[in-house]
Amino acid sequence: MGRYKRSLPWAFNQFINYISQDFAYKSDAGFCKPSRIIFCLTLRCNIKCKQCGIWRSPKKKELSTEEWKMIMLALKNWLGPYRVQVAGGEIFIRDDIVELVRFAQNDNILIGMVSNGTMIDNEMAKSLVNAGLSYIDISIDGIRPETHDFIRGVKGVHEKATGAIHHLKNHAERENSSLSITVATIIMGYNMDELIDIVEWTEKEGLNGVIFNPLGPACDSDSQWYEKSDLWPKKQDLEKLDGILDKLIEMKKSGAKILNTEDQFLAMKSYFRNPSIPRGNNCRVGVTNFLLSCDGEIHLCFHMPSIGNFREPLRNVWNSEKAKTARKMIKQCRYECSPGNFIYRRSLIKEIQRYLEYR
Repeated sequence: MGRYKRSLPWAFNQFINYISQDFAYKSDAGFCKPSRIIFCLTLRCNIKCKQCGIWRSPKKKELSTEEWKMIMLALKNWLGPYRVQVAGGEIFIRDDIVELVRFAQNDNILIGMVSNGTMIDNEMAKSLVNAGLSYIDISIDGIRPETHDFIRGVKGVHEKATGAIHHLKNHAERENSSLSITVATIIMGYNMDELIDIVEWTEKEGLNGVIFNPLGPACDSDSQWYEKSDLWPKKQDLEKLDGILDKLIEMKKSGAKILNTEDQFLAMKSYFRNPSIPRGNNCRVGVTNFLLSCDGEIHLCFHMPSIGNFREPLRNVWNSEKAKTARKMIKQCRYECSPGNFIYRRSLIKEIQRYLEYR
C-alpha cells in the first residue's frame, strides 16, 4: 500500500471501523470489519524451539499458492486496502513466499511476516526487498549465540538470524526501501540478563525496534506448564526480573525503540509471579481478528473452533452464526493469554501510525 494511497478518506474509514468494533464487541455482531489479518501458511518448522510446540504438532494439508492469492483478492474486495501478516511454523519452508509478497504488493496489499530468520540468506533478502515486503519480525532471544541456540533447539541459528537481519538491512538501504525490520524477543528466566543488551544491539544496528513477549504456554502445554519449564524464571530471580522490566520502561521513556507499552511491562511482573491468576477478559479478537490456518479454515482465535472455510464468501463467514457463537465464547474465555500476546487492540492513533510507517 503505497503512501500516496494513504489518504484522509482512508484514515476516516479506519476511524469508523474502530468505533464500529466497540459496538460489535458489545453485541457479538460482525457489522464492523476485521483489522488484524493473519495467514498461518504452514505448521512445518526447521528448528525445535523449547517454548513452542508447533514443530511437534500434526501437519495439515496446506493451501496452494493460487489459493492464497485468491484469498488475498477476496479480502481486498471486502475490506479495501488492508494489512496481512504471514506466519507459521517457519514460512520459508514454503518456496512461494517471495511470489506471495510480490502479488500482495502489486495489488496494493501491505504484507509483513514473522520468521526465525534461519532461511533468509543474501539472495532471499534481496528478493524480499525487491518484491516489496513491508515489515518483518525476526526472533532473537539472546545476545549471546549460545543462549539463543539453546532456546531455539539448534546450534548455529543465532548466526543465521542475525545474518538475515544484516542482509535485509543492507538491501533495504541499497534499494531505498521502507522495509521495517524489528526484533521479537521472548522474556524468560533463561535470557533475562540479556534483554537490555538486545535493546542496545537493536539500537546500534539501526533497526526499527524490538517487541517483547513474556514466555507463554506452548500449543500442546498443560495448565501447569510453567512449573515444568527450565526457561521459567525462578522465584529467587523475580525481584531481579522486576528491575530489568523497570529498566526497559526507562529505556523506552528515553527514546529506545521498544514497541511494548509501559502497561505491558507492569503486567508482566504479576504474570511471572503467578501466570494462572485470572486477569479479567476484555479480549477484542472476536471483532478485530480474521485468521486463516494453513488448510484454509477461518478463525477469530486459534484457540477457538473454525467459523468457516476460505471457499465460502468471507463476509458471510464473518457475519455467520458460527462467528457470533465464537464471539460469545471469546468473551467468556478464561484461557490465560500472557500479557503482551493478550493486548491485541491498540489506540486508533497507534493503529494508523502502524499503517503509515509500514508497520
